[in-house]
Amino acid sequence: MSTTCKKCSALCCNYFALELDKPTTRNDFENIRWYISHQKTSVFIQAGKWYLNVKNRCKNLDPANRCKIYGNRPAICRRLDSKNCEYHDQNAVREIKTSRQLAQYLEENPIRKRRKRK
Repeated sequence: MSTTCKKCSALCCNYFALELDKPTTRNDFENIRWYISHQKTSVFIQAGKWYLNVKNRCKNLDPANRCKIYGNRPAICRRLDSKNCEYHDQNAVREIKTSRQLAQYLEENPIRKRRKRK
């Protein structure tokens, strides 16, 4: 276990994120509004990619935030790299938690209407 992991409160073990297709239509944004209407969910944008974020603590953490199955943890956990850990940089992400924040995003980034092909 890296020194960074020893200092951390298990940030990466308290949520999971699923990549979403980048929203381009009003319906896509309505779907996002539905996602964030649920407890412990948000959407975040990182390096131009969109993710559904579900805050849900891993059931394999002990009270000290250490993995109880570290030697046999899932492959996705093994791929996590402490050099690119969010412990170091949490500012590279735009998180959208509320309908108001989503509306603000849409004001800043209006949906472009597609032209009809002739």
